[in-house]
Amino acid sequence: MKRISCAMLAAICAVAVSAGFPATSDAQSKKVLVQLDWVVGGGHTGFFVAQEKGFYAARGLDVTINRGFGSGNTVQIVAAGKAQFGYVNIPTAIISQGKGAPLAIVGVIIGKAPESFLSFEEKGIRKPKDVEGKSFAEASGAAIMVVWPAFAKLVGIDISKTIHIPVEAAAKPAAFFSGQVDWIPGFRPGVDEPVILRARKERKKLVFVRWEEYGWKVYGSGIVVHPDTVKKESKLVADFVSATMDGHAYAVEHPEEAVNILLRTNPEADREHGRLGTLFMLDALLTKAAPEKGLGYMEPDRMAFQIKLMSDLLNFPPPKDGYTNRFIQKKPFTVPSKLTAELANLP
Repeated sequence: MKRISCAMLAAICAVAVSAGFPATSDAQSKKVLVQLDWVVGGGHTGFFVAQEKGFYAARGLDVTINRGFGSGNTVQIVAAGKAQFGYVNIPTAIISQGKGAPLAIVGVIIGKAPESFLSFEEKGIRKPKDVEGKSFAEASGAAIMVVWPAFAKLVGIDISKTIHIPVEAAAKPAAFFSGQVDWIPGFRPGVDEPVILRARKERKKLVFVRWEEYGWKVYGSGIVVHPDTVKKESKLVADFVSATMDGHAYAVEHPEEAVNILLRTNPEADREHGRLGTLFMLDALLTKAAPEKGLGYMEPDRMAFQIKLMSDLLNFPPPKDGYTNRFIQKKPFTVPSKLTAELANLP
């Protein structure tokens, strides 16, 4: 009987293989490509945690994470169907939607406005109006130059009283540290980390005037997908978003391990930059809505603010059904007291 059972089992397996059924769980995995917004840094830590801790694999996803070349480029890649998911600047996504790009926003990671006025203490810039009469360096084509006039209008800055010194993006820190300008636009995570670390080495005191604190209800970066993927492969979207947020939740609860994962999977990354960027990401991830609604939840009033802002600024009809919270799940997570203290003391 044993011989018959074994033979039958072998035959069944042979039929299954010849019929094209996968022999292992790996064969059943769905290949997924994620296009980031820029060079890998601390802002992307949660994705690599989700990958390394097996959260994607547990949902049958074989995920490849590619570095990006700007949010605008990533939007084009996702809209063209060359990657299932993208991680992009949300205002850029809204503007792209307004121009007709097929795009849906399905979760936010950087849930606080990333922009600021960044200056040295001796420059006397403590509130938005203080930038009047002062000079700043920024690349003319930088994304922040698109929204800067809108913020100026919101807080009552006379933009004609500010002096813009156009520079290449790579030359901005040099212009700032050499004293050629009084301030630069800050952006976290991304721009702020190298400036902070250099200032520490040179023992210079930095001051940040965060736009978030002055009514600028704009999100930083989040996850986008093609609307057809939402319609035709909703389970894929649900699985990916859930696993990604699990990775971010794990990073909240194990921040040092998360940084180590980032560095292990991306050896070219710098530890100081990566750690500080991860802290900035975690700080922005832990919004007031996160405990009640779930990590990644987009607040309707905040989304409405930035949709109207972008459509008014660039004169396009507000996109309809441009975002959804349907894939965001409320799951418990714990913020370690050590992390809470560290986030409270961020620059």
